[in-house]
Amino acid sequence: MILTLTANPGLDRTIELSGPVLRGQVQRAVWAGQQPGGKGVNVSRAVAAADRDTLAVMPGDIDDPVLTGLDAIGLAHHSVPTGTPLRSNITVTEPDGTTTKINEPGSPLSPQTQNALFDLVAEQAAGASWVVLAGSLPPGVDDDFYARAIERIRQLDIPPLIAVDTSGAPLAAALTASPDLIKPNAEELAELLNAAGLLHASGIRDDSRAHSDSDMSDPSDAVELHRPAEPSDAVEPLGTAELHTIADRLESSPQLTARATSTLLTARGPRPRSILATLGAGGAVLAQPDAAWHAQHPPMEVVSTVGAGDSTLAGYLLGLTGGREPDVALARAVAYGAAAARLRGTGVPSPADVRTDAVTVTPLETPAAPLTGSPTALTDTPTDDTSHRHEGTAPEAEEAR
Repeated sequence: MILTLTANPGLDRTIELSGPVLRGQVQRAVWAGQQPGGKGVNVSRAVAAADRDTLAVMPGDIDDPVLTGLDAIGLAHHSVPTGTPLRSNITVTEPDGTTTKINEPGSPLSPQTQNALFDLVAEQAAGASWVVLAGSLPPGVDDDFYARAIERIRQLDIPPLIAVDTSGAPLAAALTASPDLIKPNAEELAELLNAAGLLHASGIRDDSRAHSDSDMSDPSDAVELHRPAEPSDAVEPLGTAELHTIADRLESSPQLTARATSTLLTARGPRPRSILATLGAGGAVLAQPDAAWHAQHPPMEVVSTVGAGDSTLAGYLLGLTGGREPDVALARAVAYGAAAARLRGTGVPSPADVRTDAVTVTPLETPAAPLTGSPTALTDTPTDDTSHRHEGTAPEAEEAR
């Protein structure tokens, strides 16, 4: 079973327009829909669509629209009552695939509710293969929420493996508990490396360009994070412009991403045990201490990128729990993310929507593992036939909601 904990779930409302957003004007939607959402909820929805056991844990009252929405689709879930409504998030999609999200902050969780969530997850996690801790944190919840959740889960006699999919300070703080897997996008990976003091060591930033973009940024945009590991270089806040520049470099270079993730995996102090880094149109890189792979999907028409990253994580875990090797599971991950991007709203794909044979997986060089082999197209059934290989990319976007 794959169990998910979503600390800040919500009702995802999607509005589809016939043209670009016109600021300050009245526009009519061509389609609108809503689904119960939140990163962990979306992972559970994708797992359930594959007819695999899953349980979604979250705060919320039983009559909240998010929980009644889960009842309506038959998704197994448990919740801790809060006495306050869960948030609503609005997504606006344009015909070219541009996605604009407006996320409410959510309602605060009391210390008692937080502890009750930890207890509920630990109670339900016995016998689970993976626990996914995902999404943003509500207002007033300390950044170490996921780190404390990991510590509580690992008190079990046979603890499950733990994946974390969040961003910013909560992600950096979660690294103090050494999760088994993290799933950052390019910006989140850049923030994390900066928080660990590893931007120089990873080769992403050199002294001559360290301030070229950040000096032009508004100081109020600086990213302040906890530092999860002992630093190897001085930590300075990343300005928005430099953050975007670094993210662009990572998305355009799987090899640079492999080096960056390898630097994080081999750093001193607490660190993740593996990293699934999503690179937007650049696909995804899976990094382990001694190996790394890059997976890419052909170009395609994008309908909505909301939830694509969540489906990517679900696809990867479905592959691993189905007994696949990590590189084959990576192919399934990217295929799931691409399939989700072709769906309206916060859509999650079923296995029938997923084309793993269209994904190209290439081994990457890391300091601990020299580059060997050549690109291969992978399916859920291992095969030597590479006749279905295609080159290309599939757009994907994600955020800690």
